[in-house]
Amino acid sequence: MATVVDWPPQVLAAAALKFTTPVGAFLWMPEVEFPCLVGRVFMDLSSRFQDGRMIRTSQIIRLQEERGWTIAITFSGSYYLLVHEGENPFLGQTRLFRSNPGDAVSNLH
Repeated sequence: MATVVDWPPQVLAAAALKFTTPVGAFLWMPEVEFPCLVGRVFMDLSSRFQDGRMIRTSQIIRLQEERGWTIAITFSGSYYLLVHEGENPFLGQTRLFRSNPGDAVSNLH
């Protein structure tokens, strides 16, 4: 039986844009689990992941901005466009930052 996946409107809006960086997938509501990101993946061009699946990326080696969006580049060579409901919390960052060791890991979306 096929599963219906609700695509967040923000992901659909981001998918309509043209980027010069080769975006391989969209990562919805990513959260830092240093040195990686965790979030729901959509439109994975490599077909490794089904739409809406919760994933943990490989190590993030760099963050870059394009058109006000942040693209995470992983150790394994993947490029994820980071998509959020509101403002981009990664704006202006070029790398992930480790949270304090005593900080609790936030809930996944």
